[in-house]
This record gives sequence, C-alpha cells and structure tokens, in this order.
Amino acid sequence: MKKCVQLCWNSPLYRHLLFFILTLFVLLIYGYYFGTFDQISHIPFLKKNIDPSLFPGDHFFDLRSSHYSYFWLLFIPFYIANVLEPVMFAFYILSTYLTFWAIWKLSKTLFHNPLTTFLATVASALPHIGFSGFPLFEFSLLNRTVVLPFELFAFRFYLKKNYITTFLILGILYNFHALSVHFVLVMIGADMLIRLIKNKDIKPFLATPLFLITALPVLIWKFSHSGIQMKADWEWFTILDKSVFAHLFNFISFSSPIVVLLTASGISVFILFFIAIKNIPKSPLHDSVVHFMFGGMFVLLVQMCATMFFPLTIIIQSQIVRIGTFLSLFSYIYIAHLISIHQKPRARFIGLVVCITMSFFPLFLLIPFLFWRIKNTKIFILFSLGMVVLFISTLSILISLNLARPGIHIWPEKTPFYKAQLWAKNNTPQNALFITPPAKWWMYDVEWRVVSERSTVSTLSELLEGAFDPGYIQYWKPRFEDIAPGALSQFKGNYLENLKISNDAYYKNTTERFLFLAKKYNAQYLVVEKKHLYSLPLVYTNNEYSIYSLKYPTRE
Repeated sequence: MKKCVQLCWNSPLYRHLLFFILTLFVLLIYGYYFGTFDQISHIPFLKKNIDPSLFPGDHFFDLRSSHYSYFWLLFIPFYIANVLEPVMFAFYILSTYLTFWAIWKLSKTLFHNPLTTFLATVASALPHIGFSGFPLFEFSLLNRTVVLPFELFAFRFYLKKNYITTFLILGILYNFHALSVHFVLVMIGADMLIRLIKNKDIKPFLATPLFLITALPVLIWKFSHSGIQMKADWEWFTILDKSVFAHLFNFISFSSPIVVLLTASGISVFILFFIAIKNIPKSPLHDSVVHFMFGGMFVLLVQMCATMFFPLTIIIQSQIVRIGTFLSLFSYIYIAHLISIHQKPRARFIGLVVCITMSFFPLFLLIPFLFWRIKNTKIFILFSLGMVVLFISTLSILISLNLARPGIHIWPEKTPFYKAQLWAKNNTPQNALFITPPAKWWMYDVEWRVVSERSTVSTLSELLEGAFDPGYIQYWKPRFEDIAPGALSQFKGNYLENLKISNDAYYKNTTERFLFLAKKYNAQYLVVEKKHLYSLPLVYTNNEYSIYSLKYPTRE
C-alpha cells in the first residue's frame, strides 16, 4: 500500500490511473441507468423543450418553468443528433472522474499528506450515507452530480484564499444547480461571517459581486417567474412528507427505522469530525472547515424547525438536508487524516482503514472510533471483520429491497413496461392520454412519459417535481385520488409501502370505473398488469403488461 500511495502522490500518470480505476469501480458498484430516478422528469422536459407539440394539455410540463436550471438545455443538440444517451453516459463518466480528482485536491490542500489524500479519495468510492440519504455518487447523470466536482474545487480555491475564482465558479454553477450551490455558499458564508466578526476580514466579501454577475441568468429567470415564497403551506408539505420525502424532512421519527438510521448517521458525521479535529495538529485551514460544519449545523436546525413548526415554502423546496453530503465528505477526509497520523499498532491502522472504507453509514464508523485509542489489536481486528459483515449485510438488504441494483444501461432498460411505452409511442397519436399505474416508478424504472412521449392522468412520481411548486398539488391531488382512490389518506411516509398502497388502490378500479375516468379526463387508453383483466378491447399485450382501448360504450 505504501508504494501505491507514493506512486500516486509523485506521478500524475499513476494518480489519474487511480481516478480512472475508481470511476470504473463506481460504475460497476452503483450501476448506471438512463431515464430513471430524477431523469423521469428531466428527459420528458427536454423533449418538450425541443418539440412543443408533445404532451399537449399536460400541466405536468408547466413545472419546467419552476426548475431553475439551464443544464439540460445543453443536451438539445445531442438529442437532435440522436446521440443523447451515449453523450450523457460520457458526461457521467467524466463527472465521476473529476469528483475523485477534486477530492484528491481538496484533501491535499487541507493536509498535504500522501496517505490521507489517498485514503480519503479511495474511501469515498463506496457510499457513506448520512442525513439526506444521498451518497456522494449516484447511478445516473444529474445536474447535481455534474456540478459536484466543481463545487469541491470551489471549496479548495476558497481555502487557498483565491476568492475571485471561488465565486466565479459558484456563480457559473448556480445556473446549472442552484440548490447545491446554496449549500456551498452557506458553509463558506459561515466562515466569512465568523472571520469578519473576529478579524474584520472583508476580503472574501469583495469577490461576492462576481457571483451575482455570473449567476444573473438563472436569477433573472427565478425572479421573473416567481419570487421567494415566505409562507407556510401545511397541505403541500404534509402530502410531500407522507408520500415521497419523509427521509428528507423528518429528523425525529421513531415510526421509520430508515429515518432513525439516517438521523443517527448524520449526527455521527459531526461526532466523527470533532473527534478528528481534536486529535490532529491545528491549522488555520481547519478553523475554516470547522466553520463550514457550523454552517451545516445551522442549516439542519433551520430544516428541523421548518418541518416541525412552520413549513416555510422556500425551506421545504430547497430540501436543505442534502447539505449532509458535503458534511459527510469533510468528516471522512478528517477521519482519514486521523488514521494516517496514527499508524501504530499496525492492526489498529488496518482495522480503521477497513472501517472507513466500508462504513455504509457513519453510525457504523463511529463505533470503532469511540475506542480508537485502545491498543489491543484483537479489538480492531473484530471491528474490521464486523464492518465487512455489516457492509455485505447492508448491501444484501438494499439489493433485496431494490434500493441497489448494479447494472449498466446506457439506453433505457428494455423491460416489459418499456416495451408497452414503445408501443404507445409508435401506435398512438401525440395527443393520446393514458391511464397508467400511478405507482409504476422506482429509482431504476423508466417512468411512463420518458419513452412513450404520451401523457398520463396522474402518477405518484409527479410529486418529485411538485416539490418545487406548491400550486401543482391542487391540480395533482384530485387526479391522483381518482386514479388511486383512498390511497393518499393511507400514506404514512414509507415510500415502499406507498407504492403497494397505490398499486392496490389502482387495481380496485372496475371496468366501469375506468370508463368513467376515461370520460372525465378524455383518456383513450388504459395500461394495466397483464394479470388484471378488463372487459375492454385489448390493443397490446406482452408478458407483463396489457393496454386496453377505452373507446368502449358505457353500459346503460
């Protein structure tokens, strides 16, 4: 290991080879999927921007104006040239590679220690999940994953007191993913404010106008469309919370084991960081990082107060608990350094290296670090073996729950649901409206609009975008309750349960009920699982799904 560390430290060739190997590792472990997760809205929005005749009358696409980002517009030429999918895959590979490079640079700036830098970079390849439930790397191309490495470079430039470059980068990135840039600004802003109070240091503030200038395009878009909404919307928040986003809003919820684990892991991030900061040599840079962490704490307290007492629209929309991704990264870099400067006894060092690398949740990593000063080597051998068992067990559980699904799909995965969508695209007019299973969406599934390019009456996944526009709930709610009667009132914040509740409610609809809904919404087709039979003309079927025509006379 020592030789490998030195080769990567001294040789750019070996260093970038390491980044490339780690990128391939992430690709194999996390997988890659096109048209799934957040892309279920981004891809249809992109198609609608290119061809306005698609999805006529579908108010879901009004939400495009609330998605303040120019990122997806960059892909219009590639879609027109029919190379969208491979280009997006190339961007994914590049952004993953640059993220490892940025972590290396940030770690080197903070400590200038070969082992720390190597260990922090390698350890980041596996997921370490805290407050937000989101790992550093994801399995599809998203604007937040593309801007991530540049945000880490911005942190580095700030620590090196290059404020002009810092705010230039952040201003440009703001046009592509404003939410994550907000997190960086809060963390950096906390340091700027504390330094201003303590040392009267105004230098960072002199560079902030550069941010406003470079962020101007998206700022104009935002304030010309809607201002900051400073009001509480309990109905909107409650629907989001109980339907899809409980893990992003609730820090205290003993009814959900996942929320408890994420909250405990998020708190562990802070404990790990302060264990490290107390046991490493002091540095002015570290004071800034401590301030970054205080900024993160403040954001999380604001989130907790908003969700418990006053769901302010702007706070809920921002999903600010996602700042936990940055907090976890800094914590792991500092823990990597603590391990690096305490290499004896050797068994303890090896045990802690295994623990930091394979700790799925920071809570798991906290346990050995509460005993890290113990010199009994057998204890750390047990800790490392336990961490391996925990990692394998957690991964197995995630795979069994379909929360992890390694696989590389540069184009949409050709599932039976994909084939049903393809039939709809090729055999129905653009203005055709479908009634589709409202819960037929998961992180690795292609949602109805992505491939079919046809509208649907209502889906649960629309709330992913409805989170950015409270007014959309008034349109969505009655339609969803028509398609899945009684489901919404049963939601309690467990998304896996909600999928089953929605699915069961959908299939309680009778032929007559579907015909009534078809007349109400002017829908022409019904999509159902093949095992559910209806007295309607069958127009398409495969081994899992059937499509019926709703152009059928209602029984008198």
